[in-house]
Amino acid sequence: MQNPLPDSRGEVVMQHLRTGLSLKYEALDIAAASNLSVFFQPGLRLVFALNGTTRIRIGQQSLVFSSHGAQKAALLPVTENALGYKRFEVQQDKRELVVFMTPKWLRESLSEDDLPHLEASLEGHLQPCYFTLTPLIYKLLLRITDDRYRQLSPLQQESLCLTLIHESLQLIRPRQRRGGHERLLQLAGRIDALLQADTQLSIKDIAAHCNSNPATVQRVFRQRHGISLGEFRRQQQLDMGYNALLSGATVSQAAEVAGYRHLQSFSDAFRHHFGCLPRDIKASCTRN
Repeated sequence: MQNPLPDSRGEVVMQHLRTGLSLKYEALDIAAASNLSVFFQPGLRLVFALNGTTRIRIGQQSLVFSSHGAQKAALLPVTENALGYKRFEVQQDKRELVVFMTPKWLRESLSEDDLPHLEASLEGHLQPCYFTLTPLIYKLLLRITDDRYRQLSPLQQESLCLTLIHESLQLIRPRQRRGGHERLLQLAGRIDALLQADTQLSIKDIAAHCNSNPATVQRVFRQRHGISLGEFRRQQQLDMGYNALLSGATVSQAAEVAGYRHLQSFSDAFRHHFGCLPRDIKASCTRN
């Protein structure tokens, strides 16, 4: 995405993870103060001020997010179309992450029990619900804003974002008695967080960390991501092999990195996952 500010340097990256779910990351050096008109569509926004200050004005409502104050993050509800502007002050290394969730995505992704609880935590249109950053949320933000995030598979990118959303919503939901569905959502978020911290954990280890059992872990993971945990691990291994090829490794070395003993098995799995052979990636890197 092109940098919309004329008197600034840096980048604005927009990523669409699935229909109705996207994120935007800004990393800018701003040389002159300016206002940028913004059209706000209905939905929810998770705003994280990673460094510097952001000011938003919509009608009579002013919102301030600052990495130097207590209001570092907030959930911002927009229930109707609104036109406003974003104020950019002179500052170095301004960094901000915004996660966008449309009403349709929320209806499809959150249960009927969760939506009323979430709405009860909000004060209305354009009324932010601020929260503090936990160590896990801070770690997730570091991973999502790292350049290597863009090299992850779409499934891994989405998994990190879903975990960030889940952990953030836990901080703003009212303290009510938790039903079975919410416990399953918490378990799904915990599984994702454990896998992001250590991709080599066995199913038994994950179940032990979550005070659950392997069968439930497998079922919850498949419901959340549409594939089994074993298939997820195979995709991760192939992604590692793909990145090894991009870094200059031979096909044999990439197969070893991906955990394959036989080149033919690696080539078959690679073609099934990426639609091309490892040697095609290697040849492309050589030409470039």
